[in-house]
Amino acid sequence: MASGAEPGAMTKGFLGSFLEALVRSVTWRMAWRNVGRNPRRTLIVGSAIAIGLGSTIVAMAVNYGMIFEMVASAIRTEVGHVQIHGQGFDAKPSIDIRIEPGQGVGPGLVEDLPEVVAWAPRVRDEGLVSSPRASVGVRLVAIDPDREAKVSVIEESITQGQFLGDEPRQVLIGERLADRLQVGVDDKVVFSVQDVTGDLTGEAYRIAGLFRTPSRGLDEGALFLPIAEAQRLLGIGEAISEFVIISNDDRQLEALAARLEERLGADFEVRTWEELRPMLVSMVKIFDQMGWIMYAAIFVAMAFGIANVLLMSLYERIREIGIVLSLGMPPARLVASLLVESLVLTLVGVAFGLALGLLGVWAVSDGIDLSAWADGLDAYGMSPVIVPVVRSSDLTQPVAIAVLTAILASLWPAVRAVRIRPAEAVRHV
Repeated sequence: MASGAEPGAMTKGFLGSFLEALVRSVTWRMAWRNVGRNPRRTLIVGSAIAIGLGSTIVAMAVNYGMIFEMVASAIRTEVGHVQIHGQGFDAKPSIDIRIEPGQGVGPGLVEDLPEVVAWAPRVRDEGLVSSPRASVGVRLVAIDPDREAKVSVIEESITQGQFLGDEPRQVLIGERLADRLQVGVDDKVVFSVQDVTGDLTGEAYRIAGLFRTPSRGLDEGALFLPIAEAQRLLGIGEAISEFVIISNDDRQLEALAARLEERLGADFEVRTWEELRPMLVSMVKIFDQMGWIMYAAIFVAMAFGIANVLLMSLYERIREIGIVLSLGMPPARLVASLLVESLVLTLVGVAFGLALGLLGVWAVSDGIDLSAWADGLDAYGMSPVIVPVVRSSDLTQPVAIAVLTAILASLWPAVRAVRIRPAEAVRHV
């Protein structure tokens, strides 16, 4: 019976001795001394870790800066944080699916919600805009100018002329659309559209201003009208197509959408920007996966480097290890010292890597100017100036992975160490 309990007792004794050695300060001091025994080798491995990790942090910050700029651009130009439509509008956007004045979608819906900082009504449809030289199919976006200025950057994006005001029969179009139509500010265009009864109707409008946004689709294919003018033209009274909301907390948008759905019922669709632009959400996930792949590549290489350093250090200290083992040093304490040595080497490299990465991000914190490729970036809704973004997880994840890598990298050297026979080791030259 005693012999049957012996393996468990040995395991408990080994584990207890290992944990005791792991928390002793002398173990960490010895590990630091051993890491510094061969400064050149330590410097090479530590530099490889630091450079690999630092460059990855910078690369990921730039990548996330690009994708977050695309998200911010979509929110600022058209999407907003939350949109409300009539049921079925997402599947088939049409003026036939609209929100009537008495259905409860308006200021009263959101006035008691502190997270809602701005809202605006819109009317959407498809039509044809014509000039004496060309005709182009466009999206109609009818807006309340005062409200729209609080939920989008269209007013700030005016490059020529002015934003929509009180004067009747005015429109806004993008610079790219103006080039296609060969028109400019104060020129006239004819906008034609089917009204609510299906009849073709149209009016001549004067171009109040031209805008340029990061969205090529908006610049090339959208026409902005005052909402009252569009409602009259389409014959829909005071009905609207969508209600756009801007929140001061973009982390609680699902909760906000759920609250609005509860108030409105099943006759409406309440969608966050993530539901309206699923491609952007997919791109964020893809970049997350790319980050893990990059970190994995770095730390796999790092594991081999650390294991090599420990094995070389072990080989150089075989006689010393044999002596301390023969004097009664428990094997568990030797394993703990190798693990701590691996952790010290790793954490030093990671610390310098984080510092190098943050320094690199700081160096380009004013933004990376990609104006030479502005036309290509517009196709993806990106600004020509990319500002790097560092998330807290981009700093904590590498540290966690590095610690795990250090533990795994120390396993093979530890196995080699506990197999050393003191009698043979003391005779090693």
